[in-house]
Amino acid sequence: MLAVVAALTGLAAAWTSWQAWVLLRLPYNEEGRHFDGLVVHHEGTGEVLAGVAVVLWALVSGCVVLAARCRKG
Repeated sequence: MLAVVAALTGLAAAWTSWQAWVLLRLPYNEEGRHFDGLVVHHEGTGEVLAGVAVVLWALVSGCVVLAARCRKG
């Protein structure tokens, strides 16, 4: 069960990491905004998503360690 949780959390972490990377590469204007035709992105959004990705990767690591311990014992 923990392996499934780790895999699903890993997918969420990978998607969040990719989204943060994309947002950090956007060209922002002097007001700190980027309009892509549908959504206005603010300049600090990439850093926030990167922080969320770090937390998700930490959860993945914890689930993998717990799954290994449960399987071993």
